[in-house]
Amino acid sequence: METQTKEEYWQKQINDWKASGLNQKQFCQSRSLALSTFCYWKSKANRNESLTPQFYPLTVPVLPDNSSDAGLILLVGPKQFQVEIKKDFSGSALKRLVTTLEEI
Repeated sequence: METQTKEEYWQKQINDWKASGLNQKQFCQSRSLALSTFCYWKSKANRNESLTPQFYPLTVPVLPDNSSDAGLILLVGPKQFQVEIKKDFSGSALKRLVTTLEEI
């Protein structure tokens, strides 16, 4: 049996087992499968599933459009501190702010 064919065969066996309601030993006995081989392919399939990328929804808050006050709003930490930096915010004040945030 070729590798791809083996993988397909064992994936079908695993899917059939999940749908059967039987425990692994009962399922393997009913199909004359070696339990150790079944467990090997099941663990291999689980490893492959864990490599599947996971995507999580991202929520971006809608901020009011104040074009005259265009600047930067910074949300920090799990408590979501909000720091609004206007376009005319001084560089030295920004340095002090960053230093303070790094100390938290």
